[in-house]
Amino acid sequence: MASQSWSQLIASMPIQGQLYNTFTTAKSLLTSTASEASQGVCILPSGFFRRNGRLKVTAEFGLSNIVTTPGTFTLQVMVGGIIAFTTGALFMTTTANTLLPVRCEINLTCQKEGNGTTAQLMGQAFLWGQNVAMASGLANGVANTGWAAGPATSPALGTGFDSTIANTLDFFGAFSISNAGNGIQLAQYIVESWGNTAD
Repeated sequence: MASQSWSQLIASMPIQGQLYNTFTTAKSLLTSTASEASQGVCILPSGFFRRNGRLKVTAEFGLSNIVTTPGTFTLQVMVGGIIAFTTGALFMTTTANTLLPVRCEINLTCQKEGNGTTAQLMGQAFLWGQNVAMASGLANGVANTGWAAGPATSPALGTGFDSTIANTLDFFGAFSISNAGNGIQLAQYIVESWGNTAD
């Protein structure tokens, strides 16, 4: 199979996703009451991932958070049922906010491919938005707010998966505190691919 040497859009969401709040268990953000948002979930064919192949996930969403102790939120790139990449816990500001815009870019490189749990991705995420922060206990507009990076540890390979079979690619989110004021609603979403399988 040929290696893809150009950028290709492999997934996008045609409409805004559903607003989710009052939950903690990670769930797909590529859903909506009209179900069209689920078109953002794509099926990657067997053998799609190539060593040194890249994916770039860009998600723009509204993020709400409660005041004082909002807890954290987490974003995950799912390959099948496997968390192939996680941002880890990301902080929100201590100022109450309602669906403020956040932009997230996740860059993923396939460093290992193969069956069983051999395939692994290296990833890093970068976020920009008024109510995201690099530390807990910070109000809107002070130092170390307005941006975040994940994971908050040294970059490491994600959980292994089987790249020799077809897999779904999905985008999940979760909160550490279940509250009606902690909410997330995906607005725009695309996935671009370079260097993976062309056929």
